[in-house]
Amino acid sequence: MVRGVVLLAILLTMGAVSPDRFDLVIRDARIVHGDGRVTSRATIWISAGRIVRIEGTAPASVLQAGRVIDAAGRTVIPGLIDAHVHVEPWTLPLFLKYGITTVRDVHNKPDYILPLAASESPSQPRIIAAGAMIDGPGSFWKDAIVVNDFVAARAAVRRQVEAGAGVIKVYTKLHPALMAVVVQEARARGVPVAAHLGKTTATEAAMIGVTSIEHLSGIADAASAEPQRLYKAHDDFLGGWTAFELEWPSLKPAALDRVARALVERKVVLVPTLALHEAVSRLADSDLRQDPALADVPADVLSRSWDPADIMARAHWTPQVLAAFKRTLPVLQRFVKSYRQLGGRIVAGTDTPQQFVVPGSSLHRELELYVAAGLTPAAALKSATADAAELLGIADRAGTVDVGKDADLVLLDGDPLTDIRATRLIVVVIRGGVVVH
Repeated sequence: MVRGVVLLAILLTMGAVSPDRFDLVIRDARIVHGDGRVTSRATIWISAGRIVRIEGTAPASVLQAGRVIDAAGRTVIPGLIDAHVHVEPWTLPLFLKYGITTVRDVHNKPDYILPLAASESPSQPRIIAAGAMIDGPGSFWKDAIVVNDFVAARAAVRRQVEAGAGVIKVYTKLHPALMAVVVQEARARGVPVAAHLGKTTATEAAMIGVTSIEHLSGIADAASAEPQRLYKAHDDFLGGWTAFELEWPSLKPAALDRVARALVERKVVLVPTLALHEAVSRLADSDLRQDPALADVPADVLSRSWDPADIMARAHWTPQVLAAFKRTLPVLQRFVKSYRQLGGRIVAGTDTPQQFVVPGSSLHRELELYVAAGLTPAAALKSATADAAELLGIADRAGTVDVGKDADLVLLDGDPLTDIRATRLIVVVIRGGVVVH
């Protein structure tokens, strides 16, 4: 009797894994799995939002399939991941349009973003969210959680995690001691910490145990011959950003190498947001508004939130300062390449929707900047697929094209391993087994 029950359970399980009817079948695609593997030709069978079979070819008339997509001559990649965003309602459809099926939101109003992150609707990207960032006194952001002692720091982490945060974000005004308490409390709850650094350098943050460093912040401070000058500059958020941007071209390669090796040793992930650095440097450019992707940005966002004159005035950025920022970008790219060569992990993120960092489109630009820096197209793609999924803690569900994983897929009319710009040649976007674009 017991053996019969066990056998029935096994048969039912097998039926769940290999159903008789499939919701969606993608026929005869070339599959770039996202972790370095390539399958030259196979059919992907999808049921209940998951990939249940990847094998061989399929007949022209696939029986018992709700929908069949003929992918002959085309490439399937995993849904892309942007690991540094700030979701606004208008950004959600743009992420899907550009093949981004997962985002990591690293600062937002908790009552907006955390319920959204709890949703599994295929009508939006999967969201891993921090809720509100944790910062020190004098924070630039009025909606940050400001802590000034160990008790408040621990309590802030506990509240965020209990509310559903999948990552804790720390910011520029946190000193090393407070940051260490935040990291300790987050680690005790199995939650990673993303750091935009200011009053803590990159090497200090690495020793503390942060999981990822955003924007390459804190690195110039750690490599500078005048760290106290940069430390003082972070009294003002925009002044601190300006100082660290301008510092990079003067840094000695040996000093940068020393910092890189220290971060690699501590397994710190870098989320460079090169697309943001580039966009900021272009605020005074005469062709700034000629990007076709801007057609997707709401008119009120373009006229108000993205007014270049406003941000330049508030940050005291003259055209000469922005020209200096442009000289910084190649140095950042060399550091990204070096970090990858040393064995460090790079994960793609953009900081959209900061000014002229267009949701969706900017992630493709991020990958192009990595390849221009010297990464292979395969390595660049991995930064927005397998490696990003691991950073976000969702590698069991996303990041590669594999049986058992969520059917978050992008069908391309090109080969991104030959030309990374092919990630823009999107034919179909599938989120949770549903064709969404």
